[in-house]
Amino acid sequence: MSLTLAVVGSGSLARATCLALSTADTPGLAGLKVVLLARDVAAATQICHVSSVRAAVSGRTARFTAVPVDPTDPDAVAGALAADRPDGVLVCASTHSPWEPADRPSAWTALVGRAGFGLTLPFQAEVALAVGAAIRRSCPEAFLVNACFPDAVNPLLAACGVPVRAGVGNVGIVAAALQSALGLPDQGRLHVVGHHLHLHAPADPADEALVWLDGARLDNVTELLAPHRTTRGGRGNNDITGLLAARAVAALLTGATEETHLPGVAGLPGGYPVRTTAGEVALRLPLGVDVDQAVDANRRWAMRDGALAEDGQVRFGPAVTGALAPLLPAYADGFAAGSVTEATAAFHALRERLRSQAAS
Repeated sequence: MSLTLAVVGSGSLARATCLALSTADTPGLAGLKVVLLARDVAAATQICHVSSVRAAVSGRTARFTAVPVDPTDPDAVAGALAADRPDGVLVCASTHSPWEPADRPSAWTALVGRAGFGLTLPFQAEVALAVGAAIRRSCPEAFLVNACFPDAVNPLLAACGVPVRAGVGNVGIVAAALQSALGLPDQGRLHVVGHHLHLHAPADPADEALVWLDGARLDNVTELLAPHRTTRGGRGNNDITGLLAARAVAALLTGATEETHLPGVAGLPGGYPVRTTAGEVALRLPLGVDVDQAVDANRRWAMRDGALAEDGQVRFGPAVTGALAPLLPAYADGFAAGSVTEATAAFHALRERLRSQAAS
């Protein structure tokens, strides 16, 4: 029986993931059915058509189908999932666009620029929370992988009772760039503990990602990552993440064993070296490094990045708190995970108000 994957979204990451899946030759993935759930029917249909053509030309048997749905509506998503009963769900959509500063600069994008990425957490989590609720109702046996700011969103999902297997991107991109720089055939000898923060060089060199090769700690990480950090080209990062996402979900669907790096594993903050096998994800930290040490490092980086969810509470970093204090004082310090719906509504209202004002 063929496997089914639901991909939520129709943006550049959903496209890159579907294109990668269209030519994948992973054993056990023959006949894969990919259902693309998206609000933008035209974009989703185009992705599915191109992916289907690529699969045919490559001699693959993957099938791609677009399904119109509002991904923020749990009832609508639940209905779509009930129709196809996917084995796994990959969330590639949020209500925050990272391209907005370039496409539609405003006082809102200026605020995000000053405060940092953590300010966008409520928007990053909105779709994933709706999809998580829909999975619980329609296909509780399906795994959930979240690609939207998983370093901070996945801990919030877990706090809200949404079981999330892992995320993709971020530490995966960092590890892939290091694999390339070091000339490694795979990531089995590589161990990276890192965060979304490390897509850029951290302001304080002491906050650089932790990297081991063959068990030995590397001290030239910033130098090794410099080519990627200076040439990653913004939207082009999704070309890498899409391939990483396709590999991750393929391994989870087929039960294959792969040594790689994923963020937000089982709701942990930040990213880690992992081994996927039999559809499960387990940490594979280097000798001498325990889970508490790795998690503590990611907690510290999370606050530098602006947001950390733990113990049922979202806490914002100092830059976010300072930026929100005069604009949204009730949420400047954060909010309880249980009140995420109310917090998200307040952030939506703030964003709409600031979008009408010039960036200056």
